[in-house]
Amino acid sequence: MNGWSELIAAERLAELEPTVGRELLRHALEDRPRAESRRVFTNRTLRMGKIRQIGFDLDFTLALYDQNAMSQLAFELTLDRLVERHGYPREILRAEFRPPFCRRGLILDTEHGTVLKMDRHRYVGRAYHGRRPVEGRERSELYRQEPVKPSSSRFYRVDTLFELPEVNIFSEVIDLADHQSAPVSFDSYVRLFQDTRHAIDSIHADHTLKQRILADLPRYLPRDDELILALKRMSLRGKRLLLITNSEWYYTEALCSYLFDDALGGGSWRDIFDLVIVEAGKPGFFRKNQPFVELDAAGEEVGEVEQPDWGGVYRGGSRENLTRLLGGRGEQMLYVGDHIYGDVLSTKLTSTWRTALVVNELEDELETRADLSSQHRHLDVLRAELAEFGQRMDGLDDILALYRKLGNGDTADDESSQRTRTHLHELRTEHRAMRQLVRRLQDQISTAINPYWGSLFKQGSNKSLFGSQVENFACIYTSRVSNFAFYGSNHYFRVLLDSMMHEASI
Repeated sequence: MNGWSELIAAERLAELEPTVGRELLRHALEDRPRAESRRVFTNRTLRMGKIRQIGFDLDFTLALYDQNAMSQLAFELTLDRLVERHGYPREILRAEFRPPFCRRGLILDTEHGTVLKMDRHRYVGRAYHGRRPVEGRERSELYRQEPVKPSSSRFYRVDTLFELPEVNIFSEVIDLADHQSAPVSFDSYVRLFQDTRHAIDSIHADHTLKQRILADLPRYLPRDDELILALKRMSLRGKRLLLITNSEWYYTEALCSYLFDDALGGGSWRDIFDLVIVEAGKPGFFRKNQPFVELDAAGEEVGEVEQPDWGGVYRGGSRENLTRLLGGRGEQMLYVGDHIYGDVLSTKLTSTWRTALVVNELEDELETRADLSSQHRHLDVLRAELAEFGQRMDGLDDILALYRKLGNGDTADDESSQRTRTHLHELRTEHRAMRQLVRRLQDQISTAINPYWGSLFKQGSNKSLFGSQVENFACIYTSRVSNFAFYGSNHYFRVLLDSMMHEASI
C-alpha cells in the first residue's frame, strides 16, 4: 500500500483536475500493474524517494509512435530519395516493407552486405544477406576467423527505432540485385549503405518526415491515456519534470499539445514540465559544454544564457550547465529515454544520473512468452535431461578409454567393454533425438517471438548484445512511460535476483 501522503495528494488533485485526479487516485490504490508486460524491471536498485528531478526524452519515449506506420512512412520516403537524388532505378520501389525484419540491436556489415545479430560475447548467431539466411560454414568463415569489432567503421549498429527502415531497405535492395529480379546495381555494399543513410538523414533534416507525421497525428501517434497519470504521479512530493529532446520547438509543441492538452481538460502541456530543452543535440549534450538559447512562447530566440531557469524553454545547452540549476548530487536526477547510446550510455559515462530505458518491444515479447509458458517449461526439463545424458556419456567414454589403456588398445572381446559400448550407443541415439526435439522447440519459441531474429534480449542461450547493454547501462527499464502510473512516487525499485551461474545452479 502506498503512503498516506501520496493518497492525500492524489485526492487533492482529483478536486483540482477531475479528468486526471480520479484515475490517479485509483492507480494509487492498486498494488501492482495489471499485466506482467507493464512492469518496471530493475537492474540496479533505485529509490524514487531520493530522486528530485526526472528528465524525459520525447520521440519514442513520451511520444510512443505506431512503429509499423512510422517505419513504413520512412521506408517509402527514403526509397523515393534514393531514386530522386542518388540515381537508383525506379525498380527499387518494388522493395517490400517487412516490419518483423527490422529490429534494434542488429548490426549491418557494410563490407559484406549482411545484417547480423550477436550475443554478448560478440558471437554472430544469426545473419541475413538480402532475404537469404547466412548459415553454417559461410557464417563461420565470415565471422569466426577473427574477432568481430562492432565499433569499427565496417559495422553499423542499429540502436534507435528511427533507424529500422534503413535495415529493411539495405537488405531488400541487396536481394533485388542478387536475384536480378530488377535492374538494380550499386558500386558496393558500403556505397549502398552510405546512400541509404544519407537519404534517411535527409528526410529528417528537411522536415519531410515530420511534416507528414504532423499532417496525420492520429495515424502515427496513438494517445496513451495513462501517460498523463504517470507524469502527474511521478511529480508528486515536489519532484520536478524536465523535457530534454533533440526535436525542434515547433515539432515538440505540436506533439505535446496533441498528447496532453485534451487530457488536462483544456490545460496546457507546459504546465507539466518545469523546464523544456529542445534541439539538445544528444548525445553531445552530455559531453560538450555549450550555452543555452532561451526561446519565447512562439519559439523565437530571446538570447543566450549559460544557465537556464525553471519554467523556461531553451534550445541546445549541455548537461554541465544544466547541473548548476539542478544542484545537489547527480544521483538525484533520473533520465528516461529510448536510445541505448544517446540517452542511457552517454548519461552513464558522463554523469551519475540514474537511467531508465523505454523498450517498447518488451511488451509484445513478454505477452508472447506468457502464451508460450508451457513450451518454456518443457524446454527447461529437456535441457536438464540433456545435461544429465551428457554427463553419463562422458563417464562411459572415459570407462572405454580406461579399458583400452588396460588392454593395450584391444577391448574388442571384452564383455564389459562391449556392454559399455552398447549402452553408450543407446544413450547417444536417445541424446541425438532429444537434441533435435530441443532444437525444434527452441525454433518454435524463437519464431513466435520474431520469425527472423527471435528474442530481442537473447541470442541462443546467451543474452544478446542489446540485452547485455540494457542490463549494463539501464538502472531500470520498461515498455512505456505510462507504466510508472502503477508505482508510487516514492517507490523502491529493488534488485530481486542478480545471480551468477554458480548461484543459479544452487
